[in-house]
Amino acid sequence: MSWKEVNPMQQKLLFIADYIRQISSMTDLCARYGISRKTGYKWVARYEELGLDGLNEQSRRPSKSPIQTPYRIQQKIIELRQKYST
Repeated sequence: MSWKEVNPMQQKLLFIADYIRQISSMTDLCARYGISRKTGYKWVARYEELGLDGLNEQSRRPSKSPIQTPYRIQQKIIELRQKYST
């Protein structure tokens, strides 16, 4: 028996379609798709707010990095590395 390949976007679309058709409860849908109820509600909320674009993977990178090295120091490091490269 072969493994079934699952495309995450396709799984989300099928989940949303079943949710809209109200085939079964959220708990049953999540169990059928192998996701938590928290994830199911998150997908539905994103779909309702943003449509299909809301189902795309979102970056987990923080929008700001409070401990990021200042630009002038980054440039000085690059300059010194180029000057003293081996």
